[in-house]
Amino acid sequence: MTGAPRHPVTVGWVLFGFRGRIGRKSFWLGALLMILIQAAVISRIVTIPEDSPEIALWGLVLLAIWLASAWVALALAAKRLHDLGLPGMLAICLLIPAISFIAFLLLAFLPSRPETNEYGPPPFSNS
Repeated sequence: MTGAPRHPVTVGWVLFGFRGRIGRKSFWLGALLMILIQAAVISRIVTIPEDSPEIALWGLVLLAIWLASAWVALALAAKRLHDLGLPGMLAICLLIPAISFIAFLLLAFLPSRPETNEYGPPPFSNS
């Protein structure tokens, strides 16, 4: 087999790792998981009275979730870019507001390259 070895598929690797390749479904699932976590925290925050000291704690939780989400978004994008045969450093484009939406859509909808590349075999292939 040529290219990089296949990585064990774990939730931790999918969400936080920057090496290897993932397909569109894994990209979507990772992105949706982070959106749901953010939505759960935001829904909790909006139910807290404005004068409650609890709102400061939940604000910090939301900040931590946003920082983790940024890391996850970059990791997911890097692995999708690898899947397309592109360098993962292009994931930084997701940090540019004018480009991020278009970049996300491209990563979400472009099909995987069927051949093994320098980042590893195609996601979920039998090779």
